[in-house]
Amino acid sequence: MPASGIDFCSVSHTYRLDGRVLPSVTEILAPIVDYSMVPPDVLAAAAEFGRNVHLATHLYDLGELDFEQLDPALDPYVRAWARFMEESGAVVIASEQPVVHAKLGYAGTPDRVLAWRDRLVVPDLKSTSVVPRSVGPQTVAYARAYQAMRGGRVPARYCIHLRADGTYRAHARRDPADWSMFLSCLNVYRFNHPHGEKEQ
Repeated sequence: MPASGIDFCSVSHTYRLDGRVLPSVTEILAPIVDYSMVPPDVLAAAAEFGRNVHLATHLYDLGELDFEQLDPALDPYVRAWARFMEESGAVVIASEQPVVHAKLGYAGTPDRVLAWRDRLVVPDLKSTSVVPRSVGPQTVAYARAYQAMRGGRVPARYCIHLRADGTYRAHARRDPADWSMFLSCLNVYRFNHPHGEKEQ
């Protein structure tokens, strides 16, 4: 699915388009995501757990997940995702595939692109205790980049909240202010990086 010229390095989490480094959606939205009250070790553990949930659900979608070898702590979250997929009837179009908005100069990796309810949907999977407000600007950035690459309508947006009890909640994100918020953060990023490229 990635457009021609996109290169993503998972080690440094760096996106390049035709050799030019682009900021990620996560970097751009950093000013509105405040974890300063969370102890660093707790934050690092939570981030690692979230990455493991994403990897496990990705493997599930590929049909490559061995539930017998799965960490018991991850099991309810994966089963919540499996339940969502079964009950919704959604079909995975792309999983963990980078997108880029060449005109606006940013990139990112949406969790999924789904065919659901007769249209394309960009969901973000969250395993946090509460749904962060930043998921609105996050999903609209991915959806707009996907449209910029593929054309057609802007995909619908959802947060699929996977919970520790094995259940899920699908939260539609429809606030038109989400795009304005993302563009504001993008402008702040550009102000702080007047030469375009982030520090390597």
